[in-house]
Amino acid sequence: MYAIWFVLEKNDTEYFANIIDDLSAKYDAQPFQPHITAYGLVDISLDKLDEIVRNSIKDQKQFVIKKSNISYSDVFWKTLYVEFQPNVQLTKIGEKLTASLQSYASYDFIPHVSLIYKNMAISEQKKLADTIEIKENFTVTQMWIQQFHEDITKWKIVKKYELD
Repeated sequence: MYAIWFVLEKNDTEYFANIIDDLSAKYDAQPFQPHITAYGLVDISLDKLDEIVRNSIKDQKQFVIKKSNISYSDVFWKTLYVEFQPNVQLTKIGEKLTASLQSYASYDFIPHVSLIYKNMAISEQKKLADTIEIKENFTVTQMWIQQFHEDITKWKIVKKYELD
């Protein structure tokens, strides 16, 4: 099973990694690589997925995304997260991925970076969402294919693509 990620430029990745590491230490959770899941979990050959991703990002340049809000849910993978405003590039790449992958698995693309994966009380999630400060703009520079595992420590990046 694979997921396709949007990845931010180095400083933005470090910015989120610091937040994720701090929250993970404070709440005894497993830290993870900051990312925006563009499409998740598909059971398809890596060669086929590589071709789909390459076609989906053809002629795409790096782009800036803007924070929308900070939210939380009872879904483990979206315990606390930063949601982003849709834009032309996110939408275009997302639509291309969906057109090629929906026959393998459906995925509802809501651009966000998760800040912690942890089963938490809703009251604690709300408090975090209300108090955490996040800057406004971030730059997307890459797409990665991640080989998924339920154990976060066993996640593996198997392909990386630079946006022009």
